[in-house]
Parts: sequence; structure tokens; C-alpha cells
Amino acid sequence: MRSASDIAAIRRAVARMRPCTLASLLVSSLAATAQPLPMLHRAALANDPAAAAAQAQVRVAEARLAQAWSAFGPTAALVYNQTESRADETFGRRRFGGKELAVQLTQPLVRLPLHSALDAAKAQVEQQRSALEQTRLESMQRLVEAAFEVLKARDAVQYAQAQSTATAEQLASARRTFTVGRAPVTDVREAEAKADTVAAQLSAARFDLELRQQVLAEIVGRPVAGLIERGLTESSLPAVEGSTIADWVGSAFAASPQVRQSLRALEISEYEVVRADRAHAPTVDLTSSVGASSDTGTETTFVPRRANTAQIGVNVNIPLFASGATQARVREALAARDKAQADVDAARRATSLAVRQEFTATRSAVSQARGLEAAVRSNEIALRANRRGYEVGMKVNFEVLESQSRLFEAQRDLSRARYDAWLHYVRLAVAAGVLVESDLERLDEMLVADRAPRLQDRRPAPEDPK
Repeated sequence: MRSASDIAAIRRAVARMRPCTLASLLVSSLAATAQPLPMLHRAALANDPAAAAAQAQVRVAEARLAQAWSAFGPTAALVYNQTESRADETFGRRRFGGKELAVQLTQPLVRLPLHSALDAAKAQVEQQRSALEQTRLESMQRLVEAAFEVLKARDAVQYAQAQSTATAEQLASARRTFTVGRAPVTDVREAEAKADTVAAQLSAARFDLELRQQVLAEIVGRPVAGLIERGLTESSLPAVEGSTIADWVGSAFAASPQVRQSLRALEISEYEVVRADRAHAPTVDLTSSVGASSDTGTETTFVPRRANTAQIGVNVNIPLFASGATQARVREALAARDKAQADVDAARRATSLAVRQEFTATRSAVSQARGLEAAVRSNEIALRANRRGYEVGMKVNFEVLESQSRLFEAQRDLSRARYDAWLHYVRLAVAAGVLVESDLERLDEMLVADRAPRLQDRRPAPEDPK
């Protein structure tokens, strides 16, 4: 059992512990409870009905491919026939009947349309897999968008809270200077109005944060813990300076699931044209059967019979005339192919436009973020100058409040610009079809334990001597 002196020594050691040590323990605790983006993506994908539908469509296409393969194999059937007949003859009415049980086997030998159907089924599988990949990319994009919207709303709340604190300090300073007769009452009223405005903005920001968290929980399927305590590092911006729009567009045409889907649809339509045209071709099947039959007579005999039969043969079918149906199916397939070609052109155009827009938006957001970094520094200097001017009577309270507002707005806009830059970059990668889960891992590494934003040199004005 520790003595009183030991306990006192422990307390003194804890009191001497540096704040950074406590902060590091808090960061470690937050990192332990934070859920990484790849884990959230897997949960969101499992909770996404669109992904479940796309996976079901892949299974449908794979089943159709198995059906196309099975068309080349033999088919067997057990056939049973039973007949009852009546014959009205000169000497009276006679009844007789027969029974037959047989196993029939059919093996296709020459069926040209089956080859086109098989190729079309293979292309359908690839098309549905591309659709599934597109769904996964869109699910990943929705998750990142929802997560970053939460972080943007969180930053808005933090900056509103910091501005509320700074405004309250300025209001207290205005009241002190008014009490000693060094400031007019308008300074107090302006500070009070600013404090009320900031309080309303803080309330709206909190409601917006709650809404964004609900949206993210709906996407993931459960409340997300730990994300709200994280944030992007100050220097984290996507690097797009070394690439060009042409590079991204070229990659999109090769990797975009949307473009691949349209190409597979065009390939399927071409196979359907060949399949419709081959309906004119003859077919050859090998047929065989083994069976047993019995009857109690026929129209020409009264003697019951029993027989075991075995047959083998070749069935040749040569189409001659179908009332124009075959030609109509060919024209239909040709029209469908023309539509599929137009869909390919539309998909490439839409992909190119999306890539160009997101590439430009990413570069714009990066440039805006870098410009806002300079704006934040300038507004910090301006705020310090206005406060010093207010302390010596060269500035009025309204100018200090406006300077505070401009600084917080610049800090808030800088935070938004950083998140917007990454959002546009993620959308760019999705449009190009190059976003993978490892990208989420790298993005997750940039989300560190966040510290509440602080206003530089935000200290209350010194009290005036009475």
C-alpha cells in the first residue's frame, strides 16, 4: 500500500506532465476508435441495394452462359404414350389400345446460330461484370462524398464555435470600454448583434452536421464512430499538375466501366445480327431412341403385340420459307446494332465530358485552396492590426468584428476547398474508372486526429484602467 508521500509524488508528476503528452494519448485513443475508409466502404457496399442488384445480374448472365454451353450437348427425354382407340366395323364396334415407353436422345451436329448465341452470352457476362464494377465505384464515391460532407459540416461547427468565442470576447471588451467611457454605445450594440448572428449560424451548422451524419449512417448501415474526430492534414492536396486532360481521357476510354458496358452491348448486338442471319442455315441433329411398346390390336389385326425398338438417325432441317419473319429479325438486329453504336459514342462523350469537368474542378479547387491559405495569413495579420488599433483608439469595434468574420470565413472556405479538391479528384478517378480500394487506404492515411481550429492571436483586449 502506497504511503501518502508516494501518492503526493505521483500527483506532482501528473501535474508536471506536458500537454502534448496528454494530447498524444488522446490522438491514440481516437485512432483506436476511428473506422478506416476501406472498412466503411465494405460495409456500405454490403448495405447498398444497387450493388446487390448488380451482383444478381452477374449471376443471371453466368446462368445464361451455362445455358448457351448446354445447347451444344445432348438432350435426353423419357417419353410415355398411351392410346385408346375405337373402330366401327361391319360386324360391330371394336376397342383397342396401345402403350409405348421410350428414351429419346438428340445431339446437335450442325446448328450455326448456337455459336453466335454462345459468343453473345460471354459478352453479356463481361457487360454485367462491368456494370457491377461501375456500381462499386459509385458506392465508393458516395461514401467519400458523405464522409467528407460530415467533416466539412464538422469544421463549419468548429469555426462557428471559435467565432462565437471570439465575438463574446470582443463584446466583453466593448462593454468594458463603454463602462469607462472610452467607446460609444454603438460598439456594444454592434458586438451584441454580431454575437446573435454568430449564435444563429452556429445553431444552423449543428443541425447541418447532424443531418450529414444521418446520411452517412444510412449509407454505411450503422452509425460511424471516430470519423468526426479526424480531418485532412493542412498540406494534403491532390497532385494533378503532372498530368493532362488527354491522359485522363485516354485512361477513361480504356478503363471506364461505363464505356466497357457500351462496347460489350455493341459486341452483343453484332452477334445477334449474325445469329438472326444464320436462321436461314440448315440444321443437322443426331437422333436415337430405345423403347418398348405393346397394344391390344389395330384397325387391321386382332392379335395383341409386344415389341422392343431401337432407332438411330440423322435429322436434317432446311428452312425454306418463314413468311418474312427471318428477314424481319435481321433488320431488327441491324437496327439494334446501330443503336448500340450510338450508345458507345454517347458513353465516350459523357465520359470525356465528366473527366474534363472533374479534372478542371480539381485543379480549380487546388488553386483555390492555395489562394485561401494566403488569404488566411493576410486576414490573421489584418485582425491583429485591427485589434491593436482598437486598443489604442484608432479602430472602432465594428472593424474588429468584420476582421474576425473575414478571417473565420477564409478559414472555413479553406477547409471546404481542401475537401472539395479531394472530392473532385475522387469523382475524376471514378469517371476514369481507375479508383481502387488502395486509393481509399491512402486517403484514409491523410485523415489524422483533428484539432479544433483556433484563431491566431485570439486573445482578449486588455482591460482599460479605471
